[in-house]
Amino acid sequence: MLGIALMLAGSVVAATPATPLPWFEFRDYPMKAFEKNQEGITRFELMISPEGSIASCKITSSSGHEELDTTTCYLAQKRVKFRPARDSDGRAVWGVYRSQAAWATPDHQLSAPPAPDLEVTLNQLPADTIQPAAVKIAYSVDASGNRSSCTMMPTSLKQPQVLVDVACKQLLASEDHKPVIGPAGQPVPAVMTGAVLFKTSE
Repeated sequence: MLGIALMLAGSVVAATPATPLPWFEFRDYPMKAFEKNQEGITRFELMISPEGSIASCKITSSSGHEELDTTTCYLAQKRVKFRPARDSDGRAVWGVYRSQAAWATPDHQLSAPPAPDLEVTLNQLPADTIQPAAVKIAYSVDASGNRSSCTMMPTSLKQPQVLVDVACKQLLASEDHKPVIGPAGQPVPAVMTGAVLFKTSE
């Protein structure tokens, strides 16, 4: 237990869902969209308050059908509960959680992996790299948009540490340093997540 406590000290924690999957099922399919044979993948972003409630939902990539996008946000806000994000001092802060909903008829499976936030090319990957060679991290963003306190997500614990270090360095150095805007329209300190995909130059 002491080892875990030491590992978590100074780490940031992303907002995490307390509601198990699946969040969207076929019975949720909007009737009008189903009758028109509308399908697609809706990618969305949730703003999670320091209390763990969902403050807002934003579509980041449309399915191409407004009915499916609207239903996605409605169901996410209605059904999903969250544990709040925490900064490196352990304080509850705003969190940004991103996910997607695949809307497809029973005879047509539709899936697509989320796009990485950043792709990094290396000469070669460590021998113990697990494919796909991706690292998911959480990091703090202050009210000015500055990034810091990079921490690997639990799903990346098995990747070599060198990949985690490179992912943190590259994502924190990214030029797209924009503050997180809260529901009141003002910048807020928050914890965000990012995914870095590694490729080789060979």
